[in-house]
Amino acid sequence: MAPYKISIDSNYEELWRYNIAISGEVRAAGKRVEYLKFKDDVAMVGSELKSKPADYSRKLPIEISSVPGDGITIYIYIVPNTLPMSRSVEECKPFEVKISISHGNTPLYSRRHEINQWSGDNIEIKYEN
Repeated sequence: MAPYKISIDSNYEELWRYNIAISGEVRAAGKRVEYLKFKDDVAMVGSELKSKPADYSRKLPIEISSVPGDGITIYIYIVPNTLPMSRSVEECKPFEVKISISHGNTPLYSRRHEINQWSGDNIEIKYEN
């Protein structure tokens, strides 16, 4: 058994318009050994910010490590706190978020997800060894 490492990264300049949360569990021999939780709220949903807050300081990549286990289920929530300034679909194309998961030194998952600017996304990832 080895620990899991979850990494979330993005080059999107307006990532401040999104709150990011992670929840899930690490299992060993079929039993939960750790509950994973991470929350990075920039602003309340519906804030209608015109620019990023002066105290905005999200460090990327976001990295979370777990206790050793042999299975993991995580849910990643990317929730808009402020909608795009434009209402034109052409001007508000999806942006990329890269999610990576490793188990010890073994990469398990590496994928770029396209995130809708209006709705955000909920991503479920599950692995059993």
